Amino acid sequence: MSDMAFIHNYGLVGSIIVLVLLLIIAIVKTKWFNKLANHATDRHIKKSMKDMDKKNISTYINMINDSDISNHDIFNRIDFLLYSKIPAIKYSTEYRTAIFRKYLSIYLKSHKTKIYEFVTNRDYQFMDNARLLKNLLNLINLIVYDYEREMKDANIPDIIIEKMKAKNNCNLSLTIDLVEVICNSNFYDSNKNFLKIYSILNIITSLLENTIINSEEVCNSINGQLKGFTYDGKVEP
Repeated sequence: MSDMAFIHNYGLVGSIIVLVLLLIIAIVKTKWFNKLANHATDRHIKKSMKDMDKKNISTYINMINDSDISNHDIFNRIDFLLYSKIPAIKYSTEYRTAIFRKYLSIYLKSHKTKIYEFVTNRDYQFMDNARLLKNLLNLINLIVYDYEREMKDANIPDIIIEKMKAKNNCNLSLTIDLVEVICNSNFYDSNKNFLKIYSILNIITSLLENTIINSEEVCNSINGQLKGFTYDGKVEP
């Protein structure tokens, strides 16, 4: 990914925040960092850190406000994935195309709904670090519970739910570790926790797209376990 593409995805402020966070995680979780860093090369990190030395970081911190959180790009990105990218994805059979599209739609809508409720409630603005961490971890658990419950109600086969859960476990663990790092780091201290929430939303945005990539691998790993299953008029041969 080029420098301009990286900045386009996250914005100047977001790019700096994400890259600094990646440096922290590189030290703490090298194995997971290597996977995440596919879209952020060492050159990006070094350049952004060099630029930060020339600027007062407080300038960037003070640029983030309530509007940046409630109108974060994660919501527009989810809409793009839901209404443009997912409808264009094709898997190995018509049945698998229909069922995995449904899985991903539920997965993304649950994230959008629960995250939007959390940020527009604005209780996070008045939390200390410990309470913020607790509520963010509760949010993550609530999202997982919500989309898995809805998937079962939508008759998505258990084997798909379980295999996707196993595949996404690394992302989920990474998200939890990132949330803990951000909540406990003095670097992310700012007015009303804006910088912490903004940083976490940036990371979640990136990891959501990774789930879409993982879905194709999971789909191809399922052999005959779906034979005869039907969904939306499509039958697995």
